Amino acid sequence: MKTLKHVLLAVLVLLPSLSFSAPAGFFLTNTKEITEDMVSFHYMSSDGTFDLKCAHVFDKPDAHDWDVWCGKGTKWLRQFRVHFLVRQYQGRDSQKSAFEVLYWVIDRDQKTPKFSSTSSWIQFNNPSKLEIMRFSQGVENDYAYLTVELKP
Repeated sequence: MKTLKHVLLAVLVLLPSLSFSAPAGFFLTNTKEITEDMVSFHYMSSDGTFDLKCAHVFDKPDAHDWDVWCGKGTKWLRQFRVHFLVRQYQGRDSQKSAFEVLYWVIDRDQKTPKFSSTSSWIQFNNPSKLEIMRFSQGVENDYAYLTVELKP
């Protein structure tokens, strides 16, 4: 029974950082680690009536997990757990490169936490220097969006 518990624990710890397989011809490069100052979060309702500033803490860097609070100090406080991982890939053809992005959000304000996620593969056919990546995830049954912005 102890062995089963250890196996399940290992799967639960490792599962969040697993990614889908890269297409043939691509290999993982030494991706620069994301730091708190490279990332910002923003909350906005779908109709634009709520626009909340967000604060964040890189709670578990090894698992790529963030705690995010939007509207801190107001009656509109929203709390999220975010899994945000960006990996860079290089193609065998030196001109090609790609990014794999995992952006998963858990809405912590719900009695039963609600999850939403996006996994993306962005591929380039020529050398490109990344300036900004921005992704939005629908939260609160898509009545609002939590946007993450990465400036490496």
